[in-house]
Amino acid sequence: MPEKRIGQRYKEGQRVAKKSISKSRSLPPRVGVILEVEIKKDRRGHPSYYYKIQWDDLKSPALHAQHVLLSVE
Repeated sequence: MPEKRIGQRYKEGQRVAKKSISKSRSLPPRVGVILEVEIKKDRRGHPSYYYKIQWDDLKSPALHAQHVLLSVE
């Protein structure tokens, strides 16, 4: 049985790429470095992990949920 990851997958300073939402286009993946980790809890108290990422091709950082990111390393 494969091992399931539970909780925080990435750490500050780690390089990540954003998952492609469109398979029809062959755009290069967006790559960046994680600056901050933010934990938000829902109504039931379950944590969701959000990351502030400085993308290589943008000037200002952006906040993204953990499920749309892939590790580059």
